[in-house]
Amino acid sequence: MRPAVLALALAAIPGASAVEAAPADPVGLQLTLTPLPAPSGIGEVVVMLRFSGLPATTADTPLLELPLVASNVDTVATTLTGLAARDARGALTLRPREAALRTEAARDAETGGAARIWQASRPVSGDLVVRYAMPAKATLPPRGAAPPFAFSNDGGAFSAAGHVFLLLPVARTDYRMTVAWDLTHLPAGARGISSFGEGTVSPPEPLAGSAVRSTFFMAGTIGAVPTPLPKSGFFGAWQGQPAFDAAALLRWTATLYGHYATFFGQRTPPPYGVFMRYNPINAGGGVGLDHAFVATFGKGDGANVGKLRITLAHEMFHTFSPFITQPAGLESSWFGEGLAVFYARRLALRFGQITPDAFLDDLNIGAARYYTSLMATVPNSDVPGRFWADTRVRTLPYDRGMLYFATVDDAVRKASRGTRSLDALMLAMLALEKHGKTTSNADWETLLRGELGQRAVDDFRAFLAGRQPLPASDAFGPCFMRTTRILRRYDLGFDTAVLAEPKRIVRGLVAGSAASRAGVRDGDEILVPVPQDGIQGNQTELIELQLRRAGAKQTIRYLPRGETVAAYQWRRRPTNAACAL
Repeated sequence: MRPAVLALALAAIPGASAVEAAPADPVGLQLTLTPLPAPSGIGEVVVMLRFSGLPATTADTPLLELPLVASNVDTVATTLTGLAARDARGALTLRPREAALRTEAARDAETGGAARIWQASRPVSGDLVVRYAMPAKATLPPRGAAPPFAFSNDGGAFSAAGHVFLLLPVARTDYRMTVAWDLTHLPAGARGISSFGEGTVSPPEPLAGSAVRSTFFMAGTIGAVPTPLPKSGFFGAWQGQPAFDAAALLRWTATLYGHYATFFGQRTPPPYGVFMRYNPINAGGGVGLDHAFVATFGKGDGANVGKLRITLAHEMFHTFSPFITQPAGLESSWFGEGLAVFYARRLALRFGQITPDAFLDDLNIGAARYYTSLMATVPNSDVPGRFWADTRVRTLPYDRGMLYFATVDDAVRKASRGTRSLDALMLAMLALEKHGKTTSNADWETLLRGELGQRAVDDFRAFLAGRQPLPASDAFGPCFMRTTRILRRYDLGFDTAVLAEPKRIVRGLVAGSAASRAGVRDGDEILVPVPQDGIQGNQTELIELQLRRAGAKQTIRYLPRGETVAAYQWRRRPTNAACAL
């Protein structure tokens, strides 16, 4: 990267060249998971946490915490059973209460909000051992669109993210963690795999609490590649029986992961696991976690290997890429998600793992979703408050962010006569992270100003205010050119917030909309969550609502489209030039 640009960024780090104070010793954490069988497979999971070296506490101070909701997924805070604790002096009484935690960034997710906190009746002495149990399947109704954090127990196995079940000390600290499994109650051949590998494993470095909760766990009758699982680098595991060759898809993913590691300069990649499981509602999506990615499969696009490859490329990029952490949470998602959408297809094409046509197809899905959206100019500051309530706002960080980064990449390439690209700025942001900087929009502006001048900073601020980015015709490479197509806007036909609520009662029905013409009525109860993020980019896909009205059930299908608009798309250009940038 250009030394002057990186120097400008590093100059903003207070004491970047100074010797940092020695951090407090990490707390020891031994986590043991014991899955218990049931007639339907795995029925319950018992958790045992042993903490050693905890900071001193006083009587009645908050000891353990778990948010009530993690990224729109209910945790087990209100459904766990048999909670017991003891220390060197014997049994401890834990009393629960409700609290509000500060919202904090957790890579491409966020933590905090309403939580349950447990207080001890006396100070803790010596090691603290906590034990509790929870169902191996989600017991609370889904809230709508959400990452696959919740418990799933199909296919003779269970899986879940630590976000939804790990009670951790209220005191902020790092952990020297060990993950162990007790599989003695399961059939022969059962396996236990976490983000850090199979069986009893200890991450080589201490983990922050957010990283501990960002660990994924899967156990039971599961498949995995390669055989045996490596101590470091890539591995994959799956639960259930997808309608495609899971092992082949994961081998493709392993190759791309190797290219990513080289691109980001990792000589010895740490453990990294891709976990796949069935999702009957919103299959084909996924979420990035610490040292892991969770992908979901199902029917339709959820079994489309081409689309799953793009999803895997996207989420793996998060493992390597920088994030903006101030402001915390969803207000900065334009950066992490926009980069991931941009680079998922860019790098996969560069490394020869997808075709130019696959690149183009994925680009046009996002462009169609954005340029037909009534929410295309919503300011970025409005995204956090409306993210889960409106699918058209939820997809803005992905689509608008990607298109913005395409404009920056194109500007850098043309200003440098092809010698530099967005890669330089992205890697400079990553360097700031590695120097311990809490990154912000100001750091991005510093890099933009050094590379492209004040005009680029002004354009960035306009982008955050809602101005639509429009990449040049050749911004995506010599094989592609911009065009327009007449497309129809996505239009659910009633208040979009309904589909994000635990009890989904139709309200705000728009007279004359496709929903109204199909027979939907205000007051109808929608019985099954409905995915929308993917439908927005598909002009012909029908939406299906399973309704209950006056005690009777019925199913209504319709095309959720409204007015026609001219939307930007890209098409292949007749050329023999190499397509990849």
